[in-house]
Amino acid sequence: MRIEVRPAFDEAVRLSERPIRIAAAKTLRLLQGIDYTQLLSHPGLNFEKLHGFVEPETGEQLYSIRITKAARVMVCLKNGPAIVLVALHVRHDEAYRR
Repeated sequence: MRIEVRPAFDEAVRLSERPIRIAAAKTLRLLQGIDYTQLLSHPGLNFEKLHGFVEPETGEQLYSIRITKAARVMVCLKNGPAIVLVALHVRHDEAYRR
């Protein structure tokens, strides 16, 4: 799967504590080695649609992927297949606030 990284995600990872950076890197490696079907069914990623949330720049549907027990990355999907890493939320509950 092709991965695109938005500047907000990159910045949030760089500013995060070391365990989050390590977990984000591990998740990126995992995403590079799987296809769309595996993404949907992978138990560790906990991929889920965020109903009512769209990517502000493009209006595309947002989804959530687990980075750690508390951290989530918000992503959108593109044809190709590609996944766009939009934002990192270190606190799970804050990821779903508007």
